[in-house]
Amino acid sequence: MKQFRDILVYAESDDQGCLEQVVAVAKAHSAAITVCEVVEPAPQMQDNRGVIERVSKLRWSRAFQRLRRICDLFASHTVIDYSVFTGVPFVTITEQVVQQDFDLVVHISEPVQMASGIGLNATGMHLMRKCPCTVWALHPERERHSSDVVLALDRELASGTRAAEAFAMTLADAALGLAQTRDGNVHVLHAWQAYGAELLDDPELELTDSERQVYRRQQQGDSEQWFKRIVQRIESIADDPVRVKAHLIEGMAVPTVEELVERTDSGMLVLGTVGTSANPGVLIGATTESILAGGNIPVLALKPPGFVSPLMLARQA
Repeated sequence: MKQFRDILVYAESDDQGCLEQVVAVAKAHSAAITVCEVVEPAPQMQDNRGVIERVSKLRWSRAFQRLRRICDLFASHTVIDYSVFTGVPFVTITEQVVQQDFDLVVHISEPVQMASGIGLNATGMHLMRKCPCTVWALHPERERHSSDVVLALDRELASGTRAAEAFAMTLADAALGLAQTRDGNVHVLHAWQAYGAELLDDPELELTDSERQVYRRQQQGDSEQWFKRIVQRIESIADDPVRVKAHLIEGMAVPTVEELVERTDSGMLVLGTVGTSANPGVLIGATTESILAGGNIPVLALKPPGFVSPLMLARQA
């Protein structure tokens, strides 16, 4: 099981249910937890009466008070460290990950309107795009769902097979570990489509019905062989293979993922943020971005080997 050693929690909300999930994972991994707050830096402006300084000091004081309250909630269960930083939240957190070698960032987002489709707020999306380590996005005040985990896999036809499958197994390992701590199932999902599916009925291709059917069957058969092999490998590393449920579904990735999450009432989604063919610094993939923007489910998003944060590349330039 993928092991986390140092967890950094950026809690915009004090939601106790979310914090309990973090503590449970930390205990399962024997990981250290640091809860942080990021305070907006004071403006460099004229202030004859010192109001800016007083406001800044009060903000820092309130931030420390809030973090101590969070730590006190779990004082009898585990030791939680806390820190207050200043700056832009996603930039500051990314810098702390690089400097302090955190391997998991948990973002407990501010409450948002249920009618808006939730999804991640701006800070959450920036962390998914730019933070170099695994990011776990939790939504507070969310309805309780099952303990099941959906693992969404992309085949990455354009990339090297070994790299793509190695990253798929890394994702699977993380999903299995989460499901084990939650006593749930892992629903392994791959949404496949025939290459050029949107053009197969175009008259310019001059395909007969028989040719289209043969082509789709070939594409489906190839996807089935790949998916069967991946699922077997996942079952081989699972403590309880019966807990692994396979779902190979024809359709577009975003609606297929959303439909399976709803149908299984799953409480967690595990996915990769960029493909294994990406160059260092390449941002989040379009499919993942769409899922994160519209989803109402906690997400654990992993970066592939070799990912370098665009923020770090900009600093080096």
